Amino acid sequence: MAGRVAIAREEEAAVLVSDVIRAAGGVIFRRRSGVLETLIVHRPRYDDLTLPKGKAHEGEPIETTALREIREETGVTGELGPELKSVSYTDPLGRPKMVRYWLVRADGAEAFRPDHEVDALSWVSVEAAPATLTNEHDREVLAEAARLTEPLYVVRHAKAGSRAEWRGDDRDRPLSVKGERQAKGLVAAFRGRAVDRILSSPVRRCVQTVGPLAQDRGLDIEEVPWLLEGTDGRMLLETIRMLPGPAVLCAHGDAIPEVVRPLAEDGVPVEGPMVWKKGSTWVLDRDLGFPSLLRYEPPPRDRAG
Repeated sequence: MAGRVAIAREEEAAVLVSDVIRAAGGVIFRRRSGVLETLIVHRPRYDDLTLPKGKAHEGEPIETTALREIREETGVTGELGPELKSVSYTDPLGRPKMVRYWLVRADGAEAFRPDHEVDALSWVSVEAAPATLTNEHDREVLAEAARLTEPLYVVRHAKAGSRAEWRGDDRDRPLSVKGERQAKGLVAAFRGRAVDRILSSPVRRCVQTVGPLAQDRGLDIEEVPWLLEGTDGRMLLETIRMLPGPAVLCAHGDAIPEVVRPLAEDGVPVEGPMVWKKGSTWVLDRDLGFPSLLRYEPPPRDRAG
């Protein structure tokens, strides 16, 4: 009885003035024998299998809540990565609740201590986890996190006509004949690679660059303003960090170094020269959801015939 009263008081302390219960948690990955696994906990009170999460203390920053709850429930310590989708629902007592989730990079582990909140934990393959998790919203959060482990392909638009000679709006300047061949060459360059999304600067030469690939894959081109020339580099990099893959992004010459250089300075290994020729691709591999390797691929062969 005393234990149930203590739990109730802890929940009451987590309710804000707005009566919305704030909570936070995260998805933690590891690889074992090449298999991507995630950490799932069992809560005896609800007899469910779920992602680690818990309620915020009054006045506690929600990011602090996520790391604290993960440590308390699993013993895992780490740092927050990209934020994942939030989940809102009504709890069993009829109160509105919002849970925010992050991808978490583990940097250590303390001894797991079972208690009345979490009495068991297990590493489950990401493939098997949807059938293991009790709640659909946990499956959705995990699926989003898993897509952050897939690569991104940052393509500089192919060769375009002369800027100096073009008399119209520069956004409408098309690819040259050489650029059109490069664009068609991307179809072969991406053969055998999974691509779920194709995003592009709305500028014509960018859209034309990924047009043949989009047609080959039966995908729509998502035109996004954050891939335009002149976009703030920090904003661009943070957006890319949170972008699910596998995806192709077509951008401009000023954008590519704003992505590649900061990652290289942060210690991400680089394969290939630090260049970004028109029609070339930078592959961003991600391990456990975090950048792990940058690879330069030169433009497709563009010789006529």
